[in-house]
Amino acid sequence: MNKVSINILHYNSFEKTKICIESCLKQNINNCEIIIIDNNSQNDSLKKLKKYFINENLTFLENNINYGFAEGNNIGVRYALEKGIKYSLLLNNDTELIGKDLVAEMYTILVNYKDCSVVAPCIYDVTKEGNILIGNDCNYLKFLRKMGILPQNKRVNKYIETISEAQGSAIFVENEEFIKVGGFPSWYFMYGEESTFAKKILWDGKSILWYKNNDNYILHHHDKSNSIDDWRVFLMGRNRAIEYYENRSNYLCRWTLAFLFFCLHIFLKRDLIYLKGILEGIKIEKDNSTKDKILENAVEYVNKSI
Repeated sequence: MNKVSINILHYNSFEKTKICIESCLKQNINNCEIIIIDNNSQNDSLKKLKKYFINENLTFLENNINYGFAEGNNIGVRYALEKGIKYSLLLNNDTELIGKDLVAEMYTILVNYKDCSVVAPCIYDVTKEGNILIGNDCNYLKFLRKMGILPQNKRVNKYIETISEAQGSAIFVENEEFIKVGGFPSWYFMYGEESTFAKKILWDGKSILWYKNNDNYILHHHDKSNSIDDWRVFLMGRNRAIEYYENRSNYLCRWTLAFLFFCLHIFLKRDLIYLKGILEGIKIEKDNSTKDKILENAVEYVNKSI
């Protein structure tokens, strides 16, 4: 069996990361390394984690700045590859693994399906109304499939189907392919990285498989029944526009039509913060901003908003 890593991106939250690590330690899988990537936490949470898990064989990577979701995960995957680790489960620190065989079963899928480079587990958002299954699809993706920009989804068997995109909060990847397509775009900072990543995986002739099992799944402990911070919605819109401009060249007419319909949909919904983000992404394209400038733009907006 090839070595596997579980990469947990950590920032400032001892209790959530503790729960995540504890659930990972219960997994029935041999030759597995748990890697904690700390994104320059500004409290004592990292110190507390090291003390709490002092008797466990954990690896801690300590970044000297907050690289955001994208580059934080990229750093973890690059480290795993350097150590000869072929597959990694990338986790948000607010996730919890339910069932002891989840990692082993996703590993088996990647090994058995040769064209597969990404496996998505079932992820349930934990909300006040109960646990809600993330559907791994949206109207935008459906339209891109209809336009022939993305391949059609299909059922493989009772437990597996192909999908256009996997949620970045918990995603099992083949590390070499992850790096080959560029990993997560670091200049996004956060939100939308897995969307661009997924498209590049599919355009490289690989598949993304959704593994559905009622006994082995992920809980995502964030309450979507509450309103989302404006800065988060802004970045979602900004990065959607950036993704379109960066990747439209092979499908210019079809993707332009899809993007325009999407913008009209956002306008009719009166989702003004998201629309403001889209307009910022368009401005970034017109200004021919470098990737460093795009990243600075996101960090500056976030710092002003929180």
